[in-house]
Amino acid sequence: MLIKVAISGIAGRMGRTLAEMVHAADDLDLVGGLERAGSAWVGQSIETGLSLPSAKGVISADIATLPAFDVLLDFTTTQSTLANLETCLNRGTMMVIGTTGFNVDETMKIEQASTQITIVHAQNYSIGLTLLLDLVQQTSSKVGPEADVEILEWHHNQKVDAPSGTAYALLEAVKAGRQDASGPSVHGREGLVGARPAGEIGLHAIRGGDIIGEHQVLFAMNGERIELTHRAASRSNFAEGALKAARWGIAGGAAGLFDMRDVLGLDPARSD
Repeated sequence: MLIKVAISGIAGRMGRTLAEMVHAADDLDLVGGLERAGSAWVGQSIETGLSLPSAKGVISADIATLPAFDVLLDFTTTQSTLANLETCLNRGTMMVIGTTGFNVDETMKIEQASTQITIVHAQNYSIGLTLLLDLVQQTSSKVGPEADVEILEWHHNQKVDAPSGTAYALLEAVKAGRQDASGPSVHGREGLVGARPAGEIGLHAIRGGDIIGEHQVLFAMNGERIELTHRAASRSNFAEGALKAARWGIAGGAAGLFDMRDVLGLDPARSD
């Protein structure tokens, strides 16, 4: 049985990669795509607009006009994702969310919706980056708060949020390892900041060119340091992870809020 897939933001960088990979997969069926109202892509067929021979469906600005789908892949904006969330909740369909930058209230809406539908929400769908999160938490638990920690991330010059959602996920992994959810963090430094406060975690966002994504966590101690780094060379890595999440969620069928650690079975407390 084919899994019917719709993609929000289908004409964007990530959306195009997702569309190409869904169209090429034997077990997935690309049924439609979404773009913002007023976009030149709206009204075009996916086949013509994205140059995907024999692809079905059209690009619409209204999710209500899309044919029935089993899962929506959404890597867009917080406002767009939350609007789509309402429709998926009403239809009882799964969402794979890659959008970042939600505030506390918006995150709560996703959590509430997940009591009724399956939602996979990850800051980063790369399998390698998911493993990095696991390594960072393990390392943090071993070196303890005595190690000075710096998180650095590089992205292209069109990325709108900083630090990245993945940088915040790495921050949470460091805190989880320390078993300290409220430790201090700082976004960059400037001027006479004085000696580094104990337990402080630094975050630094670099924007330039067409960098797809690079993340590094530095654990600095007296006489030695540990550097854990992940570099993405292609968006296909993220797309592969998102499709893996979609297949995993459809196969499981259970309502809930999950991330890539669940998909990969890296969290014993939440795995079957």
